[in-house]
Amino acid sequence: MFQGTIPGPMRAIVRETASSWPRGPVYIPCCGNFTIERSLAGMGFALHSSDVSIYTTAVGRWLTRQPMGIRLREESAEQLSWLADSLDDGIGTVATMMLGTRFLASVGRDGLWHERVVRSYRNQWKVKYAETVERLNASDLELASYQVEDVRSWLQKVPSDAPVCSFPPFYGGGYEKLYEPLNEHFTWDAPEYEPLSDADVVDVLGAITDRPYWLTASNHDVPELHQYLRGVIKATPRAAPFYVYASKAPTRIVAPRQPIEPVTAPRLRRGEELVGPLSLALLKPGQFNALRSRYLNPRIAPGAANLAVAVKDGAGRVLGVFAMAPSTFVPDEAYVLSDFAVAPTDYARLSKLIVLAATSSEAQRLCQRAFSRRIRAVATTAFSNNPVSMKYRGLMRLTKRSPSNEDGWKFQLQYRGAIGEHTLAEALEKWAKRWGARDTTPKAGA
Repeated sequence: MFQGTIPGPMRAIVRETASSWPRGPVYIPCCGNFTIERSLAGMGFALHSSDVSIYTTAVGRWLTRQPMGIRLREESAEQLSWLADSLDDGIGTVATMMLGTRFLASVGRDGLWHERVVRSYRNQWKVKYAETVERLNASDLELASYQVEDVRSWLQKVPSDAPVCSFPPFYGGGYEKLYEPLNEHFTWDAPEYEPLSDADVVDVLGAITDRPYWLTASNHDVPELHQYLRGVIKATPRAAPFYVYASKAPTRIVAPRQPIEPVTAPRLRRGEELVGPLSLALLKPGQFNALRSRYLNPRIAPGAANLAVAVKDGAGRVLGVFAMAPSTFVPDEAYVLSDFAVAPTDYARLSKLIVLAATSSEAQRLCQRAFSRRIRAVATTAFSNNPVSMKYRGLMRLTKRSPSNEDGWKFQLQYRGAIGEHTLAEALEKWAKRWGARDTTPKAGA
């Protein structure tokens, strides 16, 4: 129900660790989305929480029957007048804050996507609001207390022998950025506090760990707590790892696991000649995972695809795979999550044929059928140590080049191109003329 950024295995570890703590009060600073509280619910603890954000305070004050004091700002009153009746200083205000995190960032921003998001929430507000209130009413979470106070001062009041469980921000601006749209449009009795400096983080960690029972976690490795490392959690292949530290707890390692299904179709191999015509074959998720694990660069984190397709030659051999998802921001665009060729083969530029197949009219029809919308363009992201990607060069247009946000690569390259302007037959003909030279030179070890 509440927004949550902590993976399920982390919640299980919290509950497992706390099972050995003495029953009584547990203190949870920087409680954020109340994930810890939900994990400990029903275990016999009196839960005392604190935080400084508008979202968390709305929920915390509602759970402890305190007035919230959250109102629309004057400058937003006209633009968001349709929210005014929902702010009842109780459960309605909480529902408004929860829904607001999903669309307020688009209010006042240019672009069709932002306009569509706001319009959708305004037109469906009564239904979404009622559904959210109903889910909140079904919550059985109880707090003994909630206070709006900075973690540094609040921890000084916590009894030295009481358990503390917290996932404090180990980097600045996290929650401030997350809830910036709420603060932009709503006013409340916000506390004054300074963001945590590096020295403050050390002090907070000291206050948390200087007691018999404690648990903390972060998506950053904390060298000061290495002796207390109890677990590492990586829930999905693309998720950042969580490091779990505790006074006493079983050791746990959680790693992602993806389903694999066999692909019985033969693949083009070295010493074999590629023949036409090309064809496309839909892949099951497990089959896509199997081929991706076999041929895609292991440094590229995998993602979930809405549409996965194998490209085959006239002999029924798999030449490569492409996977797509509907674009989040452009209605008539598909995003290429992955495209790769099988290897080894006699064709050094086989990957270009896969790109041509992915932008064919046959691929366009598959996309439109899968996404239930018109698709006129494709976009993708390439990571490279070169300023251009040789795979996409000459086939798609480079729209942006920036430093890579992934380890091991220098550049993050954004490409965009049309889809549906050629057939598979035309793709094979173009590739054969420009890049389809076959290298039959014997390879060492072959």
